[in-house]
Amino acid sequence: MSDTVAIGERIERVEGRDKVTGRAQYVADLKLPGMLHAKLLRSPHAHARIRSIDVSKARALPGVRCVLTADDLDQQESEPSTRARAILAAGRVRFQGQPVAAVAADDVHTAEEAVDLIEVEYDVLPAAIDPLEAIKDGAPLVREHMVETDNAEAQAHATITTGEVKEASERPSNIASRVHFRRGDVARGFAEADVIIEHRYHIGHVHQGYMEPRAAIATWDAQDRLTVYASAQGQFFMRSELSAILGLPESRIKIVPMEIGGGFGAKIQPIIEPITALLARKTKRPVKLVLSRSEELIAATPAPETIIDLKTGAKKDGTLTALQARVIMDSGCFPGGPLNVACLLVGGLYKFRNIDVEGIEVLTHKPSQAAYRAPGAPHGTFAIESQMDAIARALGIDRMQLRLQNCIQEGDPMPHGQPWPINGMRQVLEAIANHPVWKEYRPAPNRGIGFAVGGWLGGIQPASASVRMNPDGSMTVITGAIDLTGTNTAFRQIAAAELGIPVERISVQTADSDTAPYAGMSAGSKVIYTVGNAVKAAAADARRQILEIASRELEAAPADLEIVDGAVRVRGTPDRSVTLSHIANESTRFGGKYEPVFGRGSITVTHQSPGFSGQLAEVEVDPETGSVTILKYVCVQDVGKAINPTLVEGQMQGGSAQGIGIGLTEQLVYSPEGRLLNASLLDYRKMTAIDLPRIETVIVEVPTPYGPFGAKGAGEPPIVPGPAALANAIRDATGCDFTDLPITPDKIVRALKSGR
Repeated sequence: MSDTVAIGERIERVEGRDKVTGRAQYVADLKLPGMLHAKLLRSPHAHARIRSIDVSKARALPGVRCVLTADDLDQQESEPSTRARAILAAGRVRFQGQPVAAVAADDVHTAEEAVDLIEVEYDVLPAAIDPLEAIKDGAPLVREHMVETDNAEAQAHATITTGEVKEASERPSNIASRVHFRRGDVARGFAEADVIIEHRYHIGHVHQGYMEPRAAIATWDAQDRLTVYASAQGQFFMRSELSAILGLPESRIKIVPMEIGGGFGAKIQPIIEPITALLARKTKRPVKLVLSRSEELIAATPAPETIIDLKTGAKKDGTLTALQARVIMDSGCFPGGPLNVACLLVGGLYKFRNIDVEGIEVLTHKPSQAAYRAPGAPHGTFAIESQMDAIARALGIDRMQLRLQNCIQEGDPMPHGQPWPINGMRQVLEAIANHPVWKEYRPAPNRGIGFAVGGWLGGIQPASASVRMNPDGSMTVITGAIDLTGTNTAFRQIAAAELGIPVERISVQTADSDTAPYAGMSAGSKVIYTVGNAVKAAAADARRQILEIASRELEAAPADLEIVDGAVRVRGTPDRSVTLSHIANESTRFGGKYEPVFGRGSITVTHQSPGFSGQLAEVEVDPETGSVTILKYVCVQDVGKAINPTLVEGQMQGGSAQGIGIGLTEQLVYSPEGRLLNASLLDYRKMTAIDLPRIETVIVEVPTPYGPFGAKGAGEPPIVPGPAALANAIRDATGCDFTDLPITPDKIVRALKSGR
């Protein structure tokens, strides 16, 4: 084995050509014989009781094969614990867009017409929309009865342990859970401070913005076995969730993962698959359900609105004495938001001697929230990184110096008491400090420069993989991990490096849930870290088997053999060799004398390896219009070891682009009654290629001892610091504080006019 083979090479993505040429098959492309098409009737109200539903006209429409309401579902819970279990609204709707009825018809247009024929009478009820109002006594309740919080989805994404989360109270309320982290004496810390800074920070709801809307196809066979063709980030998690929801053993459910057009954490929980499966069972035909873009914006699972009250104290020499924070996170109509992560990062990135961080998860009559790339991390980072700039200004200290003086390092305590693992936060800051965009910047009117650093703690989960030798001597890697970001390409490189053969002789297959080795969620920046380790172990096992066969062929000890140029040879005696194809033939042909080569790798990773990203922005602000032009943008990131630098840079640029959108343009806007006011991409403003600057990438490598070849997760960190970096740059250009995202032109103009 050599870590110089394939690791670090810029190898083309194995699925890239199929995607750009249109050959890749997504769920919406799939057509099964006799397939029906489904559509959902959604509530126009955020909170209402359902007085009656009349589906008679819809059922009478030619071409309609099935119409379902909650009354038709045996699996429906009266007070569901998660969004996935709220298949159809039963008695009461809790958010605009909640499905009330489902139709399966011969074609999409007939299904849409049938939905329009369903008549529903509602008694509209007061709605809790503002999270600050929702926590007050007397606010309209989202849950009428106490239900235990289900954090399975959040844990599947983050797989982090962050301390105790307590249920809010013994009586129904809109406070779903609380968390509290304390260290030292905050009152004493503020008394010792020479400067105290206090601000309220706000980030609104944002949609993940994946290109492919949610889609699913369900079909049942003659043995009453369910198959789901899914656009999902984790086939085994989906199988277990469907098993619980449908009351069906996992052995009777098969998930077939299709190409996935983006997910960013949102395509974890099965929110359309259960009803698709029930329609298919009722009609005894395959059923396809594909959401529209408007349905995605109105009724999907966006990232949570978060309000952070942050107070910090510091001494004249830059010593950070105290931090006090209250984090209020709006989880929508079901609990399970990334509250812990936001609390950990707001209080854990810098060495405050005394901290008091309280987190409150609030329910409102809005769609349930879900993960969005490093869930909770951009929220906490926006607050603390904006605050660090404010402290530096108040003390007259260089903002880079203040951070380098106080940034956490390995062994420093996090807010929940656990020590920080090895990480590259300092190295990322130093790379920014030495970058020409920072070093050579010269102030100019209406121009500013800002930076921020943030990270992700890193996911952990058991995983397995296999590596099979084919009759021609090539190798096939088999995993159950969903390839969202080119991870199959990295698996090829890991296997090639471990086996010592060219990547061209290795293929990768993502098998279905019936045949794949177990893999966790493709989320939380843990695929390469966990499944990559399993691939490495499986390749090592396959290599061991190859050398054992070759040792018998060459009459040499396995330790004296090496794999070079498609053959196994005796070290120092290249004439004594046997080809891999010969070994494969002797272990697969009829009458072969050796066992087939089949490597197995099963691992469990119990140590986290945080990844940090720093972003640097130079901007120009038009004082008349408030428009922001990003002149230069740099993303610096510690990735441990870049298995494939091109893939890593793509993650860095993609995450940066999403962070820029959160900082400047994106927010789902709700009326006081809970109706979404910008339910199209004309009104919900995503950044496009025309809007974005050239994003320069700088890879920093601080290897972890736990990842394959030192690699750690690269997908989550680059979205984290962008909003704070832009806020700091715009503040530098205007002299005005911006604590409410997104920083839109109208907010800038108002701030400039008021001088604040």
